[in-house]
Amino acid sequence: MPTPIEQEDLVFHFLNVGFGDNILVEFPVDKAGKRSYGIVDCRDFRKTKQYLDSLMDIRPGKSELEFVCATHPHFDHISGINSFLEDEKYRPREFWDSGFRHKSETYIKILQSLLRQGIELNRISSGMEWYFGKVQVTALAPSIRLRNMYATYGVDMNNASIVLRFEHHIEDVLLIKSREYAGSVSLEAERQAGRSVVILAGDAEYDSWSHITEEFPRLERTKSHEPLVKKMVNYLACSALKVAHHGSMHSAPLDVYEKMMPEKAVISTEQEMGTKQTDGLALTRGLFPHRLAIAALEECEAQILTTDGSYESERESVPKKPGSIVIVVPPGGKPRWAKLNDTITSIPKVLEEV
Repeated sequence: MPTPIEQEDLVFHFLNVGFGDNILVEFPVDKAGKRSYGIVDCRDFRKTKQYLDSLMDIRPGKSELEFVCATHPHFDHISGINSFLEDEKYRPREFWDSGFRHKSETYIKILQSLLRQGIELNRISSGMEWYFGKVQVTALAPSIRLRNMYATYGVDMNNASIVLRFEHHIEDVLLIKSREYAGSVSLEAERQAGRSVVILAGDAEYDSWSHITEEFPRLERTKSHEPLVKKMVNYLACSALKVAHHGSMHSAPLDVYEKMMPEKAVISTEQEMGTKQTDGLALTRGLFPHRLAIAALEECEAQILTTDGSYESERESVPKKPGSIVIVVPPGGKPRWAKLNDTITSIPKVLEEV
């Protein structure tokens, strides 16, 4: 049975915009009873704003967005961002940027709007953290080593992607952190890894994941804990994953998915077919999502959800419709999800229960 979306729930809205990422993050209510909102990538400004208007009618919040994050400057991730920077109602407090230098007209307009509107610009690197009450947001990528090599040593734009980890704790994050070294028991190590964690992977590919897996989880050496070298909670374990690069063949290798072990894997895409000549034979296969990414996710027993319905249609007798995907994360709890029935151009109805 559907469960009402409660005030303490953290909600992710993966809008169906075709080939591109368009994610609206709905934070739990604050002490004043209002929700905060953030946007991670925006392919379609019109659809996002109309959906946000409807969302605010049902679950009112601060009209000013907490942040708009451009994981990287590819058009299918940033084409709708500039309109939000110029919007009087939803103009964000902060803009999160990967630091990758790009000369596209779309990206230049974003930089010009930031200067004109006086919006704070944050260049993101791995390890940065933000706190929204009980929600902890951690940047897993880009690694500072990759950032130092942008435009000089062949780091491509996808591997410059910001990867964000959201964890919804059962109490205020800062209070949990303050008790970490009280006694010989690690709260971090005892917490069930990944239960209330959602990872948004942008378009990160193999080079980026090699740095992420090296840097997370962190290792710590202390005198008050046994053993002296203590392995912390697996920061890559998650209940839900926004699959990198629309499920391309380079999105993430199997060993990374095995560290994550997501229960739900969301792929924001519009299926593209490709033909490759092999020994005189034409091999036609889906590119987004690619069968290698699908096989790796299936190996980890993830439930795969696609905004275009392509994966679901191939594996069930009754074709599944495309639609936006909503994931609800209660504090410290297991996420639940729903798939809407909107097309690329239509505006979905906001759910009050999932």
